[in-house]
Amino acid sequence: MGFQGLLKITRINLRHNFPLHLGIAVAVAVLTPVIFSISALDFAAAAQPLEMLLCMTGTALLTPVFLPEQNENIRDVIRSKRTDYLTVCLIRTVYSVIALAAVIGMFTAVMKLCESSVTLIHFGAGFASAFFLGAVGLAFAKFGGSPTVGYMASMIYYLGNFGLKDKLGKFFLFSVSGGEKSVNFTLIVGGAIIIAVTFIASKIIEKIK
Repeated sequence: MGFQGLLKITRINLRHNFPLHLGIAVAVAVLTPVIFSISALDFAAAAQPLEMLLCMTGTALLTPVFLPEQNENIRDVIRSKRTDYLTVCLIRTVYSVIALAAVIGMFTAVMKLCESSVTLIHFGAGFASAFFLGAVGLAFAKFGGSPTVGYMASMIYYLGNFGLKDKLGKFFLFSVSGGEKSVNFTLIVGGAIIIAVTFIASKIIEKIK
């Protein structure tokens, strides 16, 4: 498939499949200051809205990546096309991750304007938590056959972080809020591995079918 074909697929998906999920992510960002103060926060406190609530934007953006094809009729139509449907889902994943970074980045910039002590570490921490949580939702939505399963798995993991800090280790979502001074790159690598395994396993299952 050429660049023009990829561009066409991206435009179609951005127009028809993405607006709702982006809208939910933006709504989470808009509502976050209602629950958390974002003004004049110190280093650790400034991480709380990013890690503890804005992380849900990852769930909103990544969990529905496989949603259209989970309708059997739509999947049959897509399988008849030249473009492999997993390629389409990969395109959705890429622009969803870009959108996630943009939402986190803009929120971090707003916090900076509100005189909170945010740095690139806060952006990275917020992105890492959101990306990992979204990857969990994506994987469970795919193999559970429904985005509802993905949303539930993501929420269960999120809630587990409030009582399982020591047991989760490097996969704890709120590390900077808890006093760490660096981005938890384990979450980013772990999220990337989860997504990669999901696509590879899906490809193998498709071949078997």
